[in-house]
Amino acid sequence: MLGFIVFFLAGFVFGYAAPGPWGLFPVVIPFVMGVYTGLTTGFDGHVILFTVIGMVVSLVGSLLGRALQYRLEGDEAPGAS
Repeated sequence: MLGFIVFFLAGFVFGYAAPGPWGLFPVVIPFVMGVYTGLTTGFDGHVILFTVIGMVVSLVGSLLGRALQYRLEGDEAPGAS
């Protein structure tokens, strides 16, 4: 469970702070970890399931961080009141 929280936070921070497509970089982290685990211990249902869940959690965090960035930038636009 703690790993998914870390994936979400990483996605949120990257989505908020990283420019352009780099905001989606945290989605790659659970994928790489899942592939490494699968290659070392073998691919089973748990490895695949946790990899997919980690990627989804990271993607949701990235999208929420990006949404917050756009919302805050919209408030700072000239003439916005």
